[in-house]
Amino acid sequence: MNAWAVDGVELPFGDQAGSWWIDAAGSVHERPIAGADPLPGRFFLSGLVDAHAHPAIGIGPEGSPVPLDESAARANLIAWAKTGITQVRDVGSAGGLTLRLTVGPGMPVLRAAGRFLAPAGRYFPDLLGEPVAEADLVSCALAEIGRGAAWVKVIADFPDLATGADAEPTYPIGSIAQLVTAVHQAGARVAVHSTIANAGQLVAAGVDSIEHGSGLDEAAVRDMARRQTAWTPTISALLDLLDAPFLPPERRHKVHESRERLAELLPLAARLGVPVLAGTDVTGSIPREVALLAQMGLDPKDALAAASAWPRQYLGAAATADIVTYHHDPRNDPGQLANPAAVVADGTRLR
Repeated sequence: MNAWAVDGVELPFGDQAGSWWIDAAGSVHERPIAGADPLPGRFFLSGLVDAHAHPAIGIGPEGSPVPLDESAARANLIAWAKTGITQVRDVGSAGGLTLRLTVGPGMPVLRAAGRFLAPAGRYFPDLLGEPVAEADLVSCALAEIGRGAAWVKVIADFPDLATGADAEPTYPIGSIAQLVTAVHQAGARVAVHSTIANAGQLVAAGVDSIEHGSGLDEAAVRDMARRQTAWTPTISALLDLLDAPFLPPERRHKVHESRERLAELLPLAARLGVPVLAGTDVTGSIPREVALLAQMGLDPKDALAAASAWPRQYLGAAATADIVTYHHDPRNDPGQLANPAAVVADGTRLR
């Protein structure tokens, strides 16, 4: 692998331009490395991170999520790497397909969660596959870890698809707490899909990350700070619901309430040190998510950190040369994230 030379400002928190050299392990040096290849751009960071992604899920013609095959999932990862996303946390795929993906040079580091864990009728049937009864929750989670999952994804609440009733808990909190204990003992972590007001109980049960989190409150956020529970708000996915043509008025009102709650709680979470992570879900993008985090009250540096430094620290950064550079400061204009000057992923220059 090569070493790389950059002249510019180190993102997300740097203010002063300097000369930097990055070795094959991704370490940044202030002294020259012989033979280092120069990269264009005046701003640089150690790779973007999508902390809530579904490379093996697409959107069907009717707007519903649909499973993708291995070829399409790999194509998504390759395309994302070219935009500067050098690390991806996959939080669920149909049948755990992402556990079978082989990540090659120039692709993002992939941390996969395997299949979704939810009971019958409480998740999209094309994605859920075999439902998971409460009695089988722990054994199914351990089976996914045995297949190589670094994370387990639990659908902790969801609407009743048969009746159309609003989202409610899918499993008792006690059962989720037992799952958390077993998963931690097996060396993996637990992410939960959470959209209702019992999110504080999930935090108290010891889950490692709250996905979406539109039902969080201040007490839960303060507990997350104490426990270092991560929060991936997926703001794009929430706001995209407002564009749904047949969204009932009462549901639209709840989405607006959730947006207001996020604008109150996200700045508090960042101030308290909660690991706030940017994630695109199925419909979003990292530039848009960073822009929305800033609109919700995060300092622009923190909004960019949520898509770079913070998830790299929380998820664990791989010892590889991941570098993305920009001609203009994306903290002033998150749209710049879509137009990197150079991209190096795992030591391979893609752009």
